[in-house]
Amino acid sequence: MKKILIILLILTLGLATITACKSKEVVAKPDADVDAETEKVLDEEAAKLTGKAFLQDFLTEDFESAYNDYALDEAMKKAFNVEMMASIHEQLIKDYGQFIELSGQKETTSQGFYIISFGASHENQTLAYNVVFNQKGEIGGFNYQVVESLDVFSSTEDPAENGKAVTFGSEDFPLEGTLLYPEGEGPFPAVVLVHGSGPNDRDETIMGNKPFKDIAEGLASKGIAVLRYDKRTYTHGLKYSDPEIAAEVTIYNEVIDDARYAVNFLKIQPNIDPEKLIVIGHSLGANQAPRIAEGQTDIAGIAMLGGNVTPLQDLMVYQYEYLFSLDEAADELTKTAQKTQLAQIELGVKMINSDELSLTTDPSLTLGIPAKYWMDLRDYNPVDVAKNLDIPMIIMQGGRDYQVPPSEMDLWKEGLGDAAEYRIYDSLNHLFIPGEGKPSPEEYSVPGKVDNQVIEDLAEWINNM
Repeated sequence: MKKILIILLILTLGLATITACKSKEVVAKPDADVDAETEKVLDEEAAKLTGKAFLQDFLTEDFESAYNDYALDEAMKKAFNVEMMASIHEQLIKDYGQFIELSGQKETTSQGFYIISFGASHENQTLAYNVVFNQKGEIGGFNYQVVESLDVFSSTEDPAENGKAVTFGSEDFPLEGTLLYPEGEGPFPAVVLVHGSGPNDRDETIMGNKPFKDIAEGLASKGIAVLRYDKRTYTHGLKYSDPEIAAEVTIYNEVIDDARYAVNFLKIQPNIDPEKLIVIGHSLGANQAPRIAEGQTDIAGIAMLGGNVTPLQDLMVYQYEYLFSLDEAADELTKTAQKTQLAQIELGVKMINSDELSLTTDPSLTLGIPAKYWMDLRDYNPVDVAKNLDIPMIIMQGGRDYQVPPSEMDLWKEGLGDAAEYRIYDSLNHLFIPGEGKPSPEEYSVPGKVDNQVIEDLAEWINNM
């Protein structure tokens, strides 16, 4: 297996805000004596300039500049020093040939990080390089993946072109989305799609994959309307640069409240059957689907796709252990950096699970996420809530899912028994896209489609409700 560099340091659920030094045109590391209060939020153009300059220094083997001329966070400095850069670059050339040129770029937010992805041609392979910014505007990660095509970096698709553009939500946090109707007059059963963790767009875009767009189009072709929307932390990321707002984040105002706003919006739309409104959650959205439906009389059923029962903080340890196990060719320096990173995560999880956690606990001790968020989430068991729901439920799981492993399905079954239906798809990953071999992050860089059998099963379950 080709070596994959993973230096994403502390993985957070994310309230992505990019900050930098005085001028948005400045791409070099700011002077140490710059007052933090003078720092400004970094706009997309500044991030593009910084990310591209950093990447170009790395690709042209100017490792001293790549290390010294940019604002790297402390963990990145330790894990990605000049010697490490040289070693990784040497392996890149060995595996993929000499670098030729950059070809397009994409900007995304994921689990609290702002990511600039660049398409790149090498002699023997096309790659995607990702420069990752943390909430302070520092470069907190750098990784690369093999991609089959660079077309994804030049896509200009309008996210609302395959449906009706809509706006709903609270006054302070309005949300934009797409309502896709089937052909015909209705009234139609209707679905709300609820994202996984992090600031996701309405399509839940991951590199060239758009699983929510696939599901929406597939269900619409089978007579079911679908509402999908940009997540609050995606649309209003800049608001979370306010420490007071960030400190008040809970799973309710990140996920649950907006999903309920979506249901309430959907039920008053023309040609929608208000008696047949379904919530389909993916990943964290699946984990929270029982709470979204709890106490709500307008939700007719819930579907959980790739949802965890194990608390999220504990699952993160498993995820990182798995990812590091993939790097069989790692040298001693890389292994040391991985052990350091894993130890940091384990310390954070220990604090999250401890009785010492309080509202005043520094987020740096809890994986970068305010304690209030964890205090709400850590003791939640979705099975306990789902047991008390008197509505149809279906739980779907990819057999190749390394983020939420198939063993989580057993926990759902043990707790719910015949109260839910279950489907497992041996060849599908966490995005419910087919793949082969040992699952890894590398496959997410290959554009694919949600497997049609998943859509068929969802449509049959909804239409027979």
